[in-house]
Amino acid sequence: MKAQSVLLSLGLVQAIAGSPVASPSDVDVAERDVDAQACHNVHIFVARGTDEPYPGRQAGLTGAICYGLKNCGYEDIMYQASYSPTYCESVQAGVKNGKAQINAYAKRCPNAKLVLTGYSQGAEVLGDILGGAGGSYFGCSQANSSPLDMQSTAHKNIKAITFFGNVRHVPNQPYNTGTAANVGAGIYPRTGSSLNNLNKYSNKIQDYCLANDTVCGGGGDGSAHTIYFDIYTQTAAEWIKTKL
Repeated sequence: MKAQSVLLSLGLVQAIAGSPVASPSDVDVAERDVDAQACHNVHIFVARGTDEPYPGRQAGLTGAICYGLKNCGYEDIMYQASYSPTYCESVQAGVKNGKAQINAYAKRCPNAKLVLTGYSQGAEVLGDILGGAGGSYFGCSQANSSPLDMQSTAHKNIKAITFFGNVRHVPNQPYNTGTAANVGAGIYPRTGSSLNNLNKYSNKIQDYCLANDTVCGGGGDGSAHTIYFDIYTQTAAEWIKTKL
């Protein structure tokens, strides 16, 4: 797909998705990691979608994961989540910051169980952290980055990973779920060593994609990209808890 039509597709979704549905009660359930010295038994890293305020649509998911757990919290991957100045620079910042945040937390709290969850552009960011990334797409270039070190404490402590409406969704992967598990592909499907590296986490991943989603499934319904957390919040949270 040409960059212009890709960005047009993303722009439609952006317009639909511009007002995320987080409520204060959602956010309150999963305490945000404000205290730099805090260590949780379960710690969730949230990578939000394009133009969402922190933590975006995944607020309810963090609450559902933490519900009933003794010591659970989350933090946002800090990045602009935008098309400005370019989409590639936004993703690149998310990869750099996210990797640093995950490694820093694992070093400070080596006994914490880590959960990673990303929506839309945020799913791409997390996939790039785990699989490595780089290259030209959407009319811009992303710097090469290596995957998370497989010998690191962070790698060893990651227990569950969820992607929703993943820009880099690839069909027929063992961790795919949703109506586009085996059909369609993301706007910029993951390939080569990046996919091979990501698949080393395959028993820890669930990648949710709806067939009519314009971003991950090659569909034609932009609104489908916005309803994942109406459908899958409880299902995803329950699956994550089985991995802890």
